[in-house]
Amino acid sequence: MYRDVTEDDCMKFEKLLSKHEGTSATFIRRIWTDDQDLSLTRAQLENMKKFLIVMMYRSDFFRSQYFEERFDPFTEMSIHEHMEHNKISTMQAVWFENLKWLINASVENILKEYQEAMETRPSHSIEAVLKSRKGPIYAVELEEFGDIMAHSMVCIWEAPAGAEFILSEGCFGAFEGTLGFPIHRFFVISPRFAIVLVVEKHENLRDKEGRVWVSLFGDELHVHPETIYKKGPPPKDFDPAIHSTPKDVFKFQRIVIPKEEVYKVNGIVLDGRRQCLTYKSSASMYKSLCYYDKVKKNMFEIRNDYSILRRKLFSDLNRTHP
Repeated sequence: MYRDVTEDDCMKFEKLLSKHEGTSATFIRRIWTDDQDLSLTRAQLENMKKFLIVMMYRSDFFRSQYFEERFDPFTEMSIHEHMEHNKISTMQAVWFENLKWLINASVENILKEYQEAMETRPSHSIEAVLKSRKGPIYAVELEEFGDIMAHSMVCIWEAPAGAEFILSEGCFGAFEGTLGFPIHRFFVISPRFAIVLVVEKHENLRDKEGRVWVSLFGDELHVHPETIYKKGPPPKDFDPAIHSTPKDVFKFQRIVIPKEEVYKVNGIVLDGRRQCLTYKSSASMYKSLCYYDKVKKNMFEIRNDYSILRRKLFSDLNRTHP
């Protein structure tokens, strides 16, 4: 993964990652165990969000964009401007420098850079962000990371009996929305559970035709955690800067979602798959493929062909055993 990097640097990055991984791994193990309490302090929650961002950004999907230079002309031009400003020689190095900064930066520093970028840009257009921001990390990535840190809610979605989440190389960070402005980010942690980051500031998100983006997933799937404030119940004129503390506690719950919602998540994973798929139940996988084939024309862009796998699963499920 870390091409052209010394072994010492690789070890340093892995050690930095492990600090965030500890809290996240413990929380994920609690999700897997039905009777475990799902509580995080504010500081732990912020560290888990950062860990999810890092794991998402170091994934094959993000890395391959830079290594294969798969960008639209405007984005490619803006990346070259960022390279010139920061004296970076290749697009691949942009990805790596972004990753290094993200791993090394504290949560406070990420939010500080994000707030400065939002305050200084001349308008809300993405073009304005790219032209006005000259910072340590590519502006589009900074805005997305900052949105996740500052404006996302964590939900724990549980597949009901008879349905399962599927996994691929892109299932850790698969998104619904537009690239750079996702509404939902999905982190599938088992066939039964997915951590979902819901970006709450997407009212002005529009599709390619300029229409307001309507999410595939309803608000009933977004359950806010119970919050216990260290300073006591917040007043009516609540000011997060004054009343919030790192020791505030968030109590999450597992949200059992309908089967069709699981199939929608799986459809997003299926549409974005580039190499591999992993599934536990052939029956559930077959149902997910049937759903994807039914809706992909109107709901998805890539529209992968899974006819061979679908026929194989159908044959396996209907095989008569002696």
